[in-house]
Amino acid sequence: MNSPLRPMTAHNTLHGLLFQATSAEYIALCAQMYQLARHALLERLRSATFRQPAVIFDLDETLFDNSPYAAWQIGSGYNFDEQTSWKAWCNASQSGAVPGGFEFVRFVQEAGVTPIFITTRLNETRVGTARNLMGFGALTPEEFRIEEDDGTRPEHAFKTRLFMKRMPDVQIDRPDGKRTFRLANKFMQRVFCTVARKFEIILSVGDNLSDYAEYYGRVFGPSGSAEAGEFPTIESRRASVWQDLPLFGRDFILIPNPTYGGWLSAFEANELGASDELASTANQVRQGLREPQESFTYDSSKTATAEGPKFSARNLRIWDGPIGT
Repeated sequence: MNSPLRPMTAHNTLHGLLFQATSAEYIALCAQMYQLARHALLERLRSATFRQPAVIFDLDETLFDNSPYAAWQIGSGYNFDEQTSWKAWCNASQSGAVPGGFEFVRFVQEAGVTPIFITTRLNETRVGTARNLMGFGALTPEEFRIEEDDGTRPEHAFKTRLFMKRMPDVQIDRPDGKRTFRLANKFMQRVFCTVARKFEIILSVGDNLSDYAEYYGRVFGPSGSAEAGEFPTIESRRASVWQDLPLFGRDFILIPNPTYGGWLSAFEANELGASDELASTANQVRQGLREPQESFTYDSSKTATAEGPKFSARNLRIWDGPIGT
């Protein structure tokens, strides 16, 4: 029999956020991994056998630092909500930079390799996300204009370097007939980049193992359908890491993310509960947080003033977007 939810005395991402936003160790770890990425890239390029090499980047907590949004969540008492606050944050173009990330993007370009960004941000936030990338020099003003003008069209997938969640499907002609690519998720987007765009992916960088291989996050059906897939267990994810050990530091660079990711989904999606609820209940601790139901528009003049643990703005930057009611 499940016990009732405990009163929430601390947000379950508090310590992870404090590590990311305040520790010197986080800066050192990110810089260390991006130094390793440089060595890995040069090692792969030494073979000189690639005609169209590419590096795949995740965005959030790989290149973009979203700790102000996470601090806002904790300060306001709201949970993550993709359709309201997260969409507003993405459209606000206020994500910071993970240490060493955009410097490595420039290194990739200078080496004659194409950086490609594959993110689970909604395609509806394309303009705000592209503006954020342009601000760090990862997209040119001309590329941003194209993202702004053509980003919702299916044919945009053939020229963009920014792949997003719920992009429209596209068709290509193959010797055996037309093939439809369902570009709704990262797995099929990687396939599209290699099969249709002819990129040779020589390195991937992410903060979740599922940024590298779908079996770490969700196993998709043959069509790329998430509905047909299953979430892996804690045991299967760990077994896959042991299987893939020779690939880390060579084919895939993992940036630390202590606040969210597939490691938590392995608890929650398999009905084991969230990390700080495991001792007493099978319910997720995040069920105790309020979910905003209404859409809202980002307004930088508003400040989060709801109940919940607060951070001092002097110590940790907090997003000043609205929280809804």
